[in-house]
This record gives sequence, structure tokens and C-alpha cells, in this order.
Amino acid sequence: MPEPIPPPPPSTVRVAIATLDGNGLNAIVSPRFARAPYIVIVDILGGNVVNHYVVPNPAASAPRGAGVAVARWLISSQVNVVLAVNLGLNIQEILSQANIRVEYTQPGIKVIDALRLAKLVGM
Repeated sequence: MPEPIPPPPPSTVRVAIATLDGNGLNAIVSPRFARAPYIVIVDILGGNVVNHYVVPNPAASAPRGAGVAVARWLISSQVNVVLAVNLGLNIQEILSQANIRVEYTQPGIKVIDALRLAKLVGM
């Protein structure tokens, strides 16, 4: 997995969303999480996006253990919330143990729209 991204600013909510492309906030949400081609990390403060990172997912083509690898990376990157369409059992368990909140969203929409639907950012 890549190096953890820099720590979020104080009081920031850090959200991870798996995507089909690397188009940042306009990327399309992937139906798969740990094997998605990209993961977009979004820092939100007071309902506003203050930063985002697009990270190619090296676990996408792993023969096995993708969920565990991605979960560990999300923890090291200080993610608070995961927005996902579907999660495997391994990643669900690790995120739960790390007290990372999971919210479900729909595939095929833009990251920014998923954040709005989850009421993490303003309209």
C-alpha cells in the first residue's frame, strides 16, 4: 500500500471512497471497495471540503488480502468514515474494530454527490 497521507487538520472528518477513476471529487463511486482502482480521501471541515487526495489502489489486483491491506492503510491515514457500496467481511471487521464509521452509498455517482447524500457536505 502507499504511504499514509498527511494527517488531517484538527476537527476534520476524513472520508474514504473507492472510485472507478482518478477524477477527484468528480470520480465515479465504485461498486467494489478494496479492489477498486482508486481511493479518494476527502477532508471535510464544517460541511466543506478542505482537501482531497486521489490514491491509486495497489491492492486492487492483489491475489488475496486486499480488504485487510486497504483497511490497515485507511487506519494509518486517519480515516474516520468510509462511504462504500459494499464491503467484504474482512475489511468490515477491521474497520469496526478501529471505530471507523461505515456508511453505504450507491455506485455510479460522483464522489461529491455521495458526500452530499450522506450529509457530510452541504449542497
